[in-house]
Amino acid sequence: MKMKTVVASLIALPAAGLLSNGAIADTSEQLATCKAALKATYGEDTRVRMYGTKSYRGVTTLKLKVSPEGQSSLSLQCSSDAEADQQVVLKDKNGEVLAS
Repeated sequence: MKMKTVVASLIALPAAGLLSNGAIADTSEQLATCKAALKATYGEDTRVRMYGTKSYRGVTTLKLKVSPEGQSSLSLQCSSDAEADQQVVLKDKNGEVLAS
């Protein structure tokens, strides 16, 4: 990739609103809340890694790989509605609710 292309991309993304600070802050806050809920459920030594996000109609869903100590890893989703005062909802990869 040429340097011109990289510079143009770095200028174009914020201008298009794709790297808004509000969205990044909301996602990091949601990730912290999800991690706290998962560590309360699976133990403090649980490792959590985010590998994707999705937003649709005000609901942000984080795709997480959760590795509880001494157990096999799990793929989970953590959803949060921007307009509701509800915390986060944890779901397995099939959409079954684990905790809220």
